[in-house]
Amino acid sequence: MRRCRSSRPNIIFLVMVCTLCVILAHAGVVGDNELYGELPRVAAPAVDRSATGAWDVLSEMRALGRLEVEGPVLQIVRECVELSVCGRPLPGVTRLLGDADAKPEVEQALVRRSAGVFVTVVRNNSVRACVGSVWPQCANLVDEIVYLATQVAARDFRRAPIEPWELPTCEYAVSIVGRLERVSPHEEWSPKTYGVFVRAGQKSGVILPGEALTHAKQVSWARDEAGISPAERCEVYRFQTVKFGCSLDLRRGQ
Repeated sequence: MRRCRSSRPNIIFLVMVCTLCVILAHAGVVGDNELYGELPRVAAPAVDRSATGAWDVLSEMRALGRLEVEGPVLQIVRECVELSVCGRPLPGVTRLLGDADAKPEVEQALVRRSAGVFVTVVRNNSVRACVGSVWPQCANLVDEIVYLATQVAARDFRRAPIEPWELPTCEYAVSIVGRLERVSPHEEWSPKTYGVFVRAGQKSGVILPGEALTHAKQVSWARDEAGISPAERCEVYRFQTVKFGCSLDLRRGQ
């Protein structure tokens, strides 16, 4: 009887822990909202299933105005890429922001907000290099952009490192990633508006908005990048981005 009475506090404690876990899961703190698996363009992403319409990072970037944000962001990326390719030391983030002449409200947003980011280098209407993640790896947007810009020239292992002689003809694009939304594999959407993330076990792949002409091509391309066969079941997520910089002319590339 003493053993039964002494176990009651443990049972009550376990019930309280389980109840707390349920509450946290609904709040998005714990649960099944983490995605694992990595390609050169994806690293340990997760899914935010918050209610739509919230004031998120994409809303703030759009409210600031494309031209107000685009100039400073692309200036930072260009400076980081060129210094990295030429093997020269990189200045601190404060100096980079100063060189980019960002307005105070833009600088504050870049320092305060965090999000997944992709940095793309384009030459001759083709992707020369691209690295990034659908989920943030750094504390804020400016750190994320600087980190990826220093990596893109040599860390896209699908392509040869960028050489100094290529720099004058390089163009740049930065895509800031919004929330991921899980969708049915059979659902269709505009590939210009949404990107796609697919996952099967530890295999994952991502295609950004505007990289494919059709929805079918976008999904099949993401599956190919992940190594997921057409017959293999996978989870499918779509997402929107705010993009700064150049875009591919897909029809010219056909």
